[in-house]
Amino acid sequence: YLANPDSYDLGDHVAIIGMGNSAMDVARTALRKGSRHVTLYARGLTSQASEHETAYAKLDGAELAFGWQPVEINDDGPVFKKVLFDEAGNQTGMDPTPVQDSVIISISQGPKSKPVNTTEGLKASANGLLVTNSFGETTHPGIFAAGDVVLGAKTVVQATAYAKQVAEAMDKYMRGELEV
Repeated sequence: YLANPDSYDLGDHVAIIGMGNSAMDVARTALRKGSRHVTLYARGLTSQASEHETAYAKLDGAELAFGWQPVEINDDGPVFKKVLFDEAGNQTGMDPTPVQDSVIISISQGPKSKPVNTTEGLKASANGLLVTNSFGETTHPGIFAAGDVVLGAKTVVQATAYAKQVAEAMDKYMRGELEV
């Protein structure tokens, strides 16, 4: 959706499944493109987006709905179950509730272990992110990495800025000018 929002007519009511930084971008874009009621749904009780991104989305008119579990997307739209919690924050049950008419799934993905498991010399941190030096070079000499697989979930601006630094280091490495 974010790559070409003009290609979509989402209607007045939009449900966004997920509450990370990308989901906040989706919500703000949908509102700017004419959707009047945009709601972001999270299964848990907190947003995964930065406070900054969340504040801007709310300021633009996005609504945040916590404790909603998506269970189905049918011709009438998404169906959620309201997650019920006790005082300690433990889930105690759910009630089915149909919602909205357009839906965008905007959830994060964790790093995949296949590159680490299939490439000798690559190492990952305890949370599955690739280990790199300050230039973006992995533990396997000559292999560089950038983006979410190194930094974890960040904004597009942060990921792009870091990728540019890594690309410059790669260029120096290939020219033999990088001193590690």
